Amino acid sequence: IALSVMSSMYLESVIAVNDFIRARFGVPVIWGGVYPTLFPEKCLGYADYVIRGEGEEAFCELTGALNTGGDISSVRNLAYRTGGAVTINPVRPLVQNLDTLGYPKPGEEGISFLDKDKIIGRDPLLSGVTYETAASRGCPFACSYCSSVNLKRIYRGKDEFVRFRSVDSVIAELSTAKEAVKKLSLIRFWDEIFSDAEGWVEEFAERYKKEINIPFNIWGHPLKISRRIISSLVDAGLHQIVVGVQSGSDRIRKDIFHRSETREQIIEASRILSSCGVPSVVYDFMIRHPFESDDDLRATFELCMELEPPFELQLHGLNFLPGTDIVGIALKNNLITAAEMEHLMYGPMQEQYDMYWGRGNVLTALIYMTQFEKLRPLLEIYESRVAAGGSEGLIIPMHKMLQTFNRIKHTVNNFRLLRRRN
Repeated sequence: IALSVMSSMYLESVIAVNDFIRARFGVPVIWGGVYPTLFPEKCLGYADYVIRGEGEEAFCELTGALNTGGDISSVRNLAYRTGGAVTINPVRPLVQNLDTLGYPKPGEEGISFLDKDKIIGRDPLLSGVTYETAASRGCPFACSYCSSVNLKRIYRGKDEFVRFRSVDSVIAELSTAKEAVKKLSLIRFWDEIFSDAEGWVEEFAERYKKEINIPFNIWGHPLKISRRIISSLVDAGLHQIVVGVQSGSDRIRKDIFHRSETREQIIEASRILSSCGVPSVVYDFMIRHPFESDDDLRATFELCMELEPPFELQLHGLNFLPGTDIVGIALKNNLITAAEMEHLMYGPMQEQYDMYWGRGNVLTALIYMTQFEKLRPLLEIYESRVAAGGSEGLIIPMHKMLQTFNRIKHTVNNFRLLRRRN
C-alpha cells in the first residue's frame, strides 16, 4: 500500500494511517512525495520503503521485485533499510517525454473512496463538476519558501527539470474527462507555472477552445505574463489566474524570498491581465511573518493600491516547511530558535494559523480591502491614520465592511463562472 506524503502539514495523519495498515494487514507500506524525497531516513522510521522524486518507473520496478522476490538493491530512487542501516539509491534521470506516462481516466475499474466511514465503489470524479490536471512538471524559479529549488538540487545533471506534455496529450486527457464527467464545469491546471512556451500556448488555446471549451484556472508568475500568452488563453476560456507576488516589499521579495521580479514588472503584469479581460485575477501574498516589519507590510499595501483592478487577494502566512531554504534563512538571522522552528514545522496546523491570524491587524485589513476599487480613497485616509498612530477603533467597522464586500465578491465570482460556462 502506497501513501503520498507531500508535506509535513498533515504528517500526524499519515503516520496514524501508516501504523494502522501495518498493524492490521502486514503488507509493505511505501511512502512517496516531496517530504520522503527530502527526508528518506525520517520516513523509514515508519514506512517499509521510500521512493524519492518522480516515482512512476521506480514504483513499478519495486512492486515487481517484491512480487517475484527479486533484488531491490538496483532500483533507482528507492530508499530502504537493511538491518539497522539505511540505503539510499541514486535517482534516475527525469522523464523527459511526459506523454509516455499516460494520464488518469475517470471511472476506471477498481477505484473506491471513503465517505463517512463507508467504502463507495466508484470514482467520485464522475459526480463532480471540476477536473484537475497538469500540463507540465517542474518550476523555473527558486523561491526560498518552496521545495522546488531543493528538488532541482537532487536532480542536478539529470536532464531538463521543467518539462511539458504535448498538446495532444493534454487535450486527449481533457476530452476523456469531459465525456466521463457529465456535469464538468471547470478545469483546474495545477502546473507550478502554466506554460509560456511559444507555439505550445497558441496550439493549446486553439484546440482547447474548439475541443474542450470549458472555463479553466491556472497559476502564473509576473515574469511569465505577456499579452501574447494571456490574450490567447482568455480567448480559449481562461477563467482565473492566481499570480504569486508574496510581498510588496522589495527587500522581502529579493533578499528573503529569492524572487527576482521588480515592483514595476509586477504592476505591468497586472495591467496586462486587466486589459486582456481575465475574468478573475487573484494575487497571492504571504504576510505577517517574522521577517516582516510594519514598513514591509505598508509596502505591500502601497503595491496593492497600484495593482490594476479588478483583482482579488489571497492572503496567508508563511509556513516554514522542512527542507526549504527559508528555514535556514530564519535561523541564520536569529529570528527564531531551532527548538521553536522544529515545533513550527511539525506543530498542529491550528497553531500555525493562529500565529499569523489569531489577532486583528489594521494594516492586514487595509491590504485585503484594496481589492475593492471603490474603497481606495477611504483606504488612503485609514492608512494615513494608521501611520500617525491612530488605528484604535478601526478594526470593528473594517471587519463589518469586510463581511459585506466578501459576500458581494463571492456572488460576483459565481455569476462570472456561470456566465462563462453557458
